[in-house]
Amino acid sequence: MSQFNRIGTVPNVLSFFRLLLLVPIMVSLVHGQRLWALLWMLIGLATDWLDGIIARRWDQRSDLGRILDPVIDKVDVLVVCFYLVISPRYFFPLWYFLFLLIRELILTMCSLLVIRKKRMVMESNRQGKNSAFANGVVVIFFVLGLEPYSHMILWVAFALTLYSSWVYLRLFLRQMQPKNSQGSR
Repeated sequence: MSQFNRIGTVPNVLSFFRLLLLVPIMVSLVHGQRLWALLWMLIGLATDWLDGIIARRWDQRSDLGRILDPVIDKVDVLVVCFYLVISPRYFFPLWYFLFLLIRELILTMCSLLVIRKKRMVMESNRQGKNSAFANGVVVIFFVLGLEPYSHMILWVAFALTLYSSWVYLRLFLRQMQPKNSQGSR
């Protein structure tokens, strides 16, 4: 059974490493070094993929990892998107950054409520992972300045993110129902 006391697992270390990668990513973006930023982002994507494989294959899953991995993903994406919005070098739409920020705040609050009330950590699901992947691709396209493709992919990511938000909110509402009413429909 996974426990919060499983802190020093390889997947958790990889997650922390991904957070540290935000420094060279931001330095590269500030200096307009698009290819370096891309390289650091790809290293981050590889460690994100690798930590999931290691966690499952060698049973290094933990409640801390279930929280840490998506939180670090959200922080990384939101920090980079915020910079892409305020920088004159990149043309990331403010409305999309605000959409992602509000979505993540709502889902984080719902997750914290489930942890507090039900003493359980909701896991990421396929729709959420697809949405996160699509948003990562959007960020990469905007970093590389691949117009008009970046806007086309943004709309795909927007649709996937709306759908995953709906799925997560349904799961949240289901988790918050009293135990005896969960099965009655």
